[in-house]
Parts: sequence; structure tokens; C-alpha cells
Amino acid sequence: MPMRITISDGPRTRLGWIALAGSVEDDEPVMPRTLRIIDDYVVSLVLSGEGQYRDEERPAVPITASTLTVVPPEWPHRYSTPPGRSWTEWFVVAGGPLLDLLARQGLLGVPGPRPLAWPSGGDDLALILGQAPRTAVDAERQLIALADWLTTASARRQPMEDPWEQAADRLAADLAGRVDLAELADAVGTSYDGFRRGFRRRFGAAPLAYRNARRLESAAALLRLTDLPLHGIAERLGFTDEFYLSRQFRRRYGMPPRDYRREQHGQSG
Repeated sequence: MPMRITISDGPRTRLGWIALAGSVEDDEPVMPRTLRIIDDYVVSLVLSGEGQYRDEERPAVPITASTLTVVPPEWPHRYSTPPGRSWTEWFVVAGGPLLDLLARQGLLGVPGPRPLAWPSGGDDLALILGQAPRTAVDAERQLIALADWLTTASARRQPMEDPWEQAADRLAADLAGRVDLAELADAVGTSYDGFRRGFRRRFGAAPLAYRNARRLESAAALLRLTDLPLHGIAERLGFTDEFYLSRQFRRRYGMPPRDYRREQHGQSG
């Protein structure tokens, strides 16, 4: 059986949900020709074969065996094999607060493929996703197992050889700390101005704008999922004060943080 669906429209729980999971066995993945946008996180582990990944910021990134690809919600992307070629993969589409937490902690990395140095990773993922949950409790346990697998995968990823990816990870890692752009430019092997231009071409935003976007995404998540006061969120994410955070948040999300939190809590209730 080339393609097998093991989970479809799983129960929605307080921790999140698995909308779709399954495997492709020595076959072409079913993908649209254009970039697709999915509301949830997409996780793909390619076990054999090869293909490529692309999104709006990167035209083509190779995917080979033992490559883990993680794509955040609403991120236009596409991954596929060359025409007539096949691969073997496990895939899962999932969402919710637990995966949002991993993303905020930087455990999911920047969008796209990463080599995975973990020989048994495919077997472990197959055990987690191989059977649909019978109850909501089963679904939560399955989601926790998936989160644990992703955390372990993050710890066992092969070191990135791409210095631009390393720079993006450092910008998104400690959002309250200070980052020296000149130091990042040296690590990439370019001048300060060359780093700013190259980063914008690669990731679609200047380095500080990219970092600020990660801050605002984390602020939105903290507003949705915690009762932290705005000044506490600002302090944790490196904003000057809650007033500056409020102005930046309104510009990004079209409403002040207090209204956003009220709206999100109303939807979850």
C-alpha cells in the first residue's frame, strides 16, 4: 500500500489535535503544484529517497533520507519528489497549544528541512502515529508522545552547515537577550551590510524585523495561553515596556493586546 492514512480528524483536546497522519511507502507524495497553506503544523520525516522543499523565502532546498521537515501554520510551502521519483516518509498535520509551546521555545526551529541524526526516529514515529486514538485521553497521550519525539529530534539534529540558518536560529532563540548583528555577520562570512541584505533575501525580512516578528508571535501565544500581565510579557520578550509592546502588537494584529486576549478567550470558551 503506497500511501496509508492512520489518523484522520482526530479529537480536539485541551492540548491540541492531530488532524492527519500516515505514511508514504516508496511512492510520490500527493502535493499541489503551487505553494500550499495549512492551518496547522506540518511534520514530515523522509526515510528514503530524495526530493526538495521550497517556500516563498527559499526557492529550493534538497531533502534526502533522514530529513525532518517542520512547517508552522499558515506558512506557504511545498515539498515533493522529482516527477516519476518516489520516497518513503511519515507525515503528520497537527496543531494546538502544546505544539505552540514547542515553537515558542525554539524546539521546532526555522521552517523547512533539517538532517536528522537518529537511526530509529522513523520506527519511533511509526509507533506514535500508527493507530488512531479511541478516546480524547488517548489523543492527548498521542500528542504528548509526538511533542516528546519532536523535542528529542530537535536535540539529535545534525549540526546545520548553513550559517544563514544558524543566524536565524540565534535571532529567534533568546528573545529577551541581546544579539550582536556584527558577530552574526562575521559567522556568516560577510559584512554587516551584506548580512542585512542577504538575510532579507533569504528570510523575507531584515534581521531585527525577523526577530521582532518572533517576539510578537510569542506575545500573542502568551496572551492566548496564559494570564500573565502585559508588563510581564513585555519583560520576558525583551520589549522596552508594555506600552511599546502594545503599539507594536496593534500594528501587527490590528488590535491592542487586551482586546486580542479577550477575543481569544471568548473563542476558546
